[in-house]
Amino acid sequence: MIQGKYILVDGTFVPSTEYRLTIAEAQELHFSEKFRSIRSAIPFFSETLELLRLKLLYYNQIFPEFTADNGAGLKRQLERTLTKNKHFMGAIITLTFRFSGQKVHYTIQSEKTEPVGYELNEKGIYIEIINPIQKSVSSLSSLALGSEIYWKIAACHIKESTADELLIVNTSNCIVEAPESNIYLINGKRVKGACSDDGAYTDITKPRILEIFNRLNLNYFEDKITEPDLREAEELLIVNSIKGIRWVIGFEDKRYFNQTIRKINEQFNLLMIN
Repeated sequence: MIQGKYILVDGTFVPSTEYRLTIAEAQELHFSEKFRSIRSAIPFFSETLELLRLKLLYYNQIFPEFTADNGAGLKRQLERTLTKNKHFMGAIITLTFRFSGQKVHYTIQSEKTEPVGYELNEKGIYIEIINPIQKSVSSLSSLALGSEIYWKIAACHIKESTADELLIVNTSNCIVEAPESNIYLINGKRVKGACSDDGAYTDITKPRILEIFNRLNLNYFEDKITEPDLREAEELLIVNSIKGIRWVIGFEDKRYFNQTIRKINEQFNLLMIN
């Protein structure tokens, strides 16, 4: 990805090479949310806006400039950033809120991405299970707020792994997610997903994915996912709103097909258009 030359800081553009945080600013409470842009569209905008409202509520903060009027102000600033950086095709936009007392500051930056849209990876990815940490169940475990620390730890361990992604387990040793992504196991017409009651993260793509399963007459259910389940599955996919659908080809000596996944991906892209 190619980072944009400008960052929008509280409404004013600053060259990326000149933007700096003071020590005090770096220590301020903050959170980020990502958007995917595809040409003139921002898929999952309304869903991401609801997440922003929820996170601001948890932090006891308000920012009506972005959250009011169905996010019209936010969308305008995202589009300004894309235009300034000449990212007219495909990009990932990162919005960061920082809290200084009762004041809310924000930055928006964009990175050009290839491919432009959601394309299924032709080269399947390999997964492993990360064992040194176990995710606990909490009121925040289904959100990024309660999951990010586990994703960051997984990112540190992936450096020493031959896998492309590491799966995270809960305190009962059940698989709950891949970093920033939901995991789905396919066997025939049955699709198994992890349950938020077990600590699984819920990505904003989930309602759309469940709609696709229904369109394709796939029977979705949620239950505990164990290592034997990985070995019994015929197909395995991980999904999020930034990277879309990714086909998993292997877990240790197990290999997976992608026939149903291709159909799911076709429907996913149709939903993005309509």
